Amino acid sequence: MKGQAQRDLIRDLVSEATNARFEIIERAEDGSFPVKGVEWFMRCRNEEDIRKTPYLNTVWKERDGPVWMESLAIGDTFDWIGSSYGEETAGNTLDLNYSEFAEKRFRSQFNAKYPLVQRRIQSCETIAVEAGRRHRVHLELRSIGSKGIVVFTLSARLSALEKASLAKRVKSSVTALREAYEQVTQI
Repeated sequence: MKGQAQRDLIRDLVSEATNARFEIIERAEDGSFPVKGVEWFMRCRNEEDIRKTPYLNTVWKERDGPVWMESLAIGDTFDWIGSSYGEETAGNTLDLNYSEFAEKRFRSQFNAKYPLVQRRIQSCETIAVEAGRRHRVHLELRSIGSKGIVVFTLSARLSALEKASLAKRVKSSVTALREAYEQVTQI
């Protein structure tokens, strides 16, 4: 099963598992989506549903790749640096380009300068991996870096998309996301 049928089934499964409405986001006039390189994209847009399900807000399928299920932001470097080192220090980081945050060299420098934030990131990564392990799904802390900030979310990856096991995998991923989101927001 592929394409629109797969997308619609996943939307229905996610909506059922969260008791929230997910809407398919159509391509823009130029044929693009809000996320590059995707086959389809959906989001929970209803304000009441968003408040109920912050652990899952966006779902998309990469072209020739997995389906990703992602939470709302769990935090960002500006807030975490501010709460650990003060607002002035956080303000001084706004000129940094965090687009290379995932690279080892950049991360090493960041960790040395902000070890308290690094510990928080490691705690979130550990929570995600452990929740994923408990529910037998791939769960990770995802970072999106740009000028002045890195935003962190929790993401589940669905690689096996056979119809027979899809309902169970979606439900397990939603459960793992909910569990990890509740834990990381308490840190």
